[in-house]
Amino acid sequence: MDGWRLSIDFGTSFTTAAMEVAGSISTLEMGNSRYLPSLVALGTTGSLLTGGEAVHLAALMPDRVERLPKRALVRSDHVLVGGTTIATIDLVAAVLARVYREALPFHGGRAPEEVVLTHPAKWGREDLRKLGQAAEAAGLRDVRFMPEPVAAALHYAAGCPVPQCAAGGATGRDVAVGGYMAVYDLGGGTFDTAVLRRTGMGFETVGKVGGDPFLGGEDFNERLRDLLGACARSVDPGPWDELWESEDAAAARGRALVTRDVVTAKEALSSELEIVMEVPGYDTRFLIRRHQFEDAVSEDLERSVEQLLDTIGSAGLAPADLDALVLAGGASRMPRVSDLLAERLGLLPHITPDPKSVVAHGALLALAEPPPPPHLPSPDPSPEAPTWNGGGPPPQHPNLPPWE
Repeated sequence: MDGWRLSIDFGTSFTTAAMEVAGSISTLEMGNSRYLPSLVALGTTGSLLTGGEAVHLAALMPDRVERLPKRALVRSDHVLVGGTTIATIDLVAAVLARVYREALPFHGGRAPEEVVLTHPAKWGREDLRKLGQAAEAAGLRDVRFMPEPVAAALHYAAGCPVPQCAAGGATGRDVAVGGYMAVYDLGGGTFDTAVLRRTGMGFETVGKVGGDPFLGGEDFNERLRDLLGACARSVDPGPWDELWESEDAAAARGRALVTRDVVTAKEALSSELEIVMEVPGYDTRFLIRRHQFEDAVSEDLERSVEQLLDTIGSAGLAPADLDALVLAGGASRMPRVSDLLAERLGLLPHITPDPKSVVAHGALLALAEPPPPPHLPSPDPSPEAPTWNGGGPPPQHPNLPPWE
């Protein structure tokens, strides 16, 4: 039987994974979805719950949930969940182990030959060490690391199905050897920018990777919640203030309900011009329009574009020198993101139908990069992810600047 390979894009809000067998790559379905919620809950028996089980408990006992284990991993060694101190490495390990369990039955229980874990480009030595320890605790072996924007570029270069391709426009294969591609990766909780030069064997990063490890869709959720709160308080500040200040169980469940509805509303505003929202304690429904939400996140988006421009400049390039601008990450689907990038860079971004899965797919492409054709000049080294099996710090990615 052929061996198989696994890639995991551990995200702030959702985690995706892909599997490769004999050159064929498919997205892993986990709990009837391509997206596994990344939150982790402490069950009443003391076990760590993931996926739908964690989502269910979060609605009933929100104090027993760590909603953002990816952010927790880089911020602290331990967090308090349901009155219990838990190592953040264990939280991440629970998510990675869930992915691994979901993948094994597709391959007769056989372990993968290789595993790739993607990570924000600006994560440092200590962050990768923790991620590697979580992978080891989850039972994963032969783990390799790959920066998320590099994986996104590899997916695009493979000729991924973007709307422009369907319309007969350019594809990733039109980025010639020596050409440049910029990646704008806005995920649930992290933001990455990178410029990559195509080589005969793949891509290498040029200039400095940029971004913000604490900017993403979760921050946009907070902006929308504040906008909703302003609408509610304009009617009557009492119920809103009580909802967020009270410590009783009913208020905690109400906050969890509002948090869930805010996420749903944010995603809906990518396709709808307005949405109606409800808040516990109010008979009035509140109308939120897309332009109001875009105004609320405008400073965040403007800052993200400035970071991309800085990254392009650090490579000694101008936007006009780029052959492609690729969007990745679920939060990049906001219409204002594409509009703003087109306005500031004069370049139409390439958007994939599923910007979250491209990273997991691209990471597997790095394991099977074909050798350069004989007529090509000797290529630069491929941006291949390093391997780490525990013990000491993980190796530095060969095409990223030093951590120090």
